[in-house]
Amino acid sequence: MNYKILIPFLFLISLNTSISQELYIVTHAAANISKNRFELRNNIMSYDNFSYFHNSFELNYGILGNLTLYNDIFYTLEEGYSFIGNYEGSLRYRFLDIDKKNYHWRFAAQSGVLVPVNEKPVVSGQIEYELHPGHIIKYYDFANDITVPSIDFHTTDNYTIKNNLIATNLIKKFAVTGEMGYNVNIPKNDFKFGDYFNWSLAFGYLLFPREYSGYDDVNVNLYSESKAYYFFKNKFLGNEITNSGGFRLDTYIGLQAIFFSSLMAELSYKIPVHSNEYAETHFGTRSSALLISLRYLFFL
Repeated sequence: MNYKILIPFLFLISLNTSISQELYIVTHAAANISKNRFELRNNIMSYDNFSYFHNSFELNYGILGNLTLYNDIFYTLEEGYSFIGNYEGSLRYRFLDIDKKNYHWRFAAQSGVLVPVNEKPVVSGQIEYELHPGHIIKYYDFANDITVPSIDFHTTDNYTIKNNLIATNLIKKFAVTGEMGYNVNIPKNDFKFGDYFNWSLAFGYLLFPREYSGYDDVNVNLYSESKAYYFFKNKFLGNEITNSGGFRLDTYIGLQAIFFSSLMAELSYKIPVHSNEYAETHFGTRSSALLISLRYLFFL
């Protein structure tokens, strides 16, 4: 994509549903949905110049002021596909607040599980996998071929148990969040995707309004979010697949607009920064992506 076109495009499309620059677009924050409040969110991620689309829907709920339930599932509306991807459910618990004037720290822990939906077991011989609608990959004599980590598959036969620690610091109009997690894949059959670490470092800045005048003020937030992963090797029947595993780093640049503290529209552009994964047959070929997200927060 042409970066000279992208920059003004980002500013024109920015619309979103957040409460402050602490609610990031692709990064977990040490913040929660308020008690008895629901969040509906739909995400559309395009790859390869809009050749492929990842769609996901979330229904999230504030159980307590410091405890939130998150639910996420992948889906498609494309004609001819019956794709419904993995379901992910998680709980985020904010366990420590440090508050001062124009300054605070938030600390949270998040744990969850990714559950296979319409899973397809990996067996020897030929295997065909649909990463997402329209994007099908095929493997032959796959023992040394399936090098892709589990996060690139939106339907697998592996369960994933996820655990993350999150810290967020807000100083006036500027927020920074750090996150670290460890994720364990549990196979239902013979093929095990490698466990992996994840890290995030995200920055948010409130562009508008300069000064608050009331509840109806429109918030516009600018974000830079970097996400890193280290993948252990995939295994088949307990044996490591040599050409698998490795490190990945991506950066997202995005804008978020919030209306009436309840409606959010977001736009974020993913830039692949680095990878030494064996899945990279040609370095630098991992696709950039454009994410469009819409959220709505409400009380029943």
